[in-house]
Amino acid sequence: MKNFFLSLMLLLLVPVVYGQRKAHFGLRAGLTFADLIIDGRGFDTGNRFSSNTRTDYSTDVLVTGHIDGFVEIALPHKFYLEPGISFTVLGTEYNYVKIYNKRHSSVNRDYSYEGDKVLISQLNFPIWLKYNVIAGLRPKIGTYIGYIATIKEKRDGYTYTMKDKYRNSDIDFGVGAGVEYHLPLGLFFDVNCNVGIINLSTRGEVNNIFLQTGVGYKF
Repeated sequence: MKNFFLSLMLLLLVPVVYGQRKAHFGLRAGLTFADLIIDGRGFDTGNRFSSNTRTDYSTDVLVTGHIDGFVEIALPHKFYLEPGISFTVLGTEYNYVKIYNKRHSSVNRDYSYEGDKVLISQLNFPIWLKYNVIAGLRPKIGTYIGYIATIKEKRDGYTYTMKDKYRNSDIDFGVGAGVEYHLPLGLFFDVNCNVGIINLSTRGEVNNIFLQTGVGYKF
């Protein structure tokens, strides 16, 4: 893990050193609207479901926040490269799950999860490629590598730290797209959407999906 983060930091520093004469450092903060894409048993830490049954989760968006640091590097032809670091809390809020007797059965029963939450504390290292279309409007595409510090569940009024046997990986990876609008004197607004590719669960298929809005300032 130590070697992974050392390699990652070196990778982020290369474009900074290369573009230091045209680089601007900045900070950003805002809201995160998170959810989980769940297929199969999900995390199923309560061992409620059999691997032979089919489940269909209903979830609500979890609203949290994020705080970021970044460096924006000007490239030729109105392109910009932006490596950064971001801390946020991802996850979801459960409504209920439909449990089907067999994988292809149409008969189901509902299991209530209402009010239960999954909270994923995650440190992301995004890299964005941006293009200045007109007057500060910059659409962007990118990718991120994330380190999952903790996964916690809130059930019946109590908070539990998820055991390692339910977690497939400490590393998340995903892709994203968004847009920024820059004002004079360094102020800007942005929105981006990200989808995780790494399966986070050992019991089923669980992937992060999150939308972020924010306001930032470049020095």
